[in-house]
Amino acid sequence: MSRTILLADDHEDNRYALLTVLAREGYRTLGASNGQEAVDLCRAHLPDLVLMDLAMPVMDGRTALRLIKEDPRTADIPVVVLTAMALSVDRDRLVAEGFVELLTKPCMPPHLIQEVRRIIGPGCTEDEEDAESGAVGAEG
Repeated sequence: MSRTILLADDHEDNRYALLTVLAREGYRTLGASNGQEAVDLCRAHLPDLVLMDLAMPVMDGRTALRLIKEDPRTADIPVVVLTAMALSVDRDRLVAEGFVELLTKPCMPPHLIQEVRRIIGPGCTEDEEDAESGAVGAEG
């Protein structure tokens, strides 16, 4: 079964690049450009994992995390900090706030995939995707 990842990042290029990497690994992806969109998408789609930037317009990542954790429907979804401000944040404090991990930007694709797999498991293979959608493969 395909796992869904929500990526919240206000930088469109970063968001697009990481969503592309995740999709190529077999994950379903959702993108949000601010914390409020992330909360709304999280409630609507109940993803398996959220990757959350801290500094975003409209609503920051910490506030979005708090709202996700306060909602019983989304409280158990793991949320990972994805930030360029790693030197100015305290990892232990972020974990105490409810984030499960801290990834620093720029995050190299192999490291991102390794951490995502560690937290929620592998993405869907093409064969699993075909079976999930009911598609029948062509015979050679």
